[in-house]
Amino acid sequence: MRTVAVGLAYAALVTEVVWLLLFDGALGWITATAVVIVAVHAITFARFHFMHVGVRVTLGLLLLGSVADRFGLFGAPGGAGVSWGSFEAFVDYTRTLLPGFASGLAGAAAVAATVLEVVLGAALVLGVLPRITAACTAGLLSLFMVAMWTALGFAAMSAYAVPVLVAGAAMIATAEKRSVERRSVADHRVVPEPA
Repeated sequence: MRTVAVGLAYAALVTEVVWLLLFDGALGWITATAVVIVAVHAITFARFHFMHVGVRVTLGLLLLGSVADRFGLFGAPGGAGVSWGSFEAFVDYTRTLLPGFASGLAGAAAVAATVLEVVLGAALVLGVLPRITAACTAGLLSLFMVAMWTALGFAAMSAYAVPVLVAGAAMIATAEKRSVERRSVADHRVVPEPA
């Protein structure tokens, strides 16, 4: 399974680079940093524990950062580096991603996405059940990817490098157990993740 996840990462990274070079794509510095971290993890064939931690924490911070953005912590709507700037703007954006018949559910979908991103982001940063959390994150990001691609097109999806982030989460989800073990804060023994 890990080989498939790394292969997915290679495909996503090649697609992202082609989009950037041939179709005048652009990434923000935060997204570009995440892409580089996932790329290094893929190039090393997901072998190093510190890279697992780096990808996991990066994904968690990206999720938490997007939540902070929708509550205006990075600035007002329309500001430099601000995707939404307010929860109302995020609800409007969510409405554009939903099919026409479901646009009335935009508020509920925005709240659900926000809650999931907070829970998954915090769990990734803290290292709580990393493989399970990463699998759930890959699923959530896959939903976002499909919604963005079908509603806004390939460029909008690629501007946030969503396929690369899905691949990063998939590499963590499929990592060998010993790669994502966590240490108990209380007694410093290695505590393996539940099967």
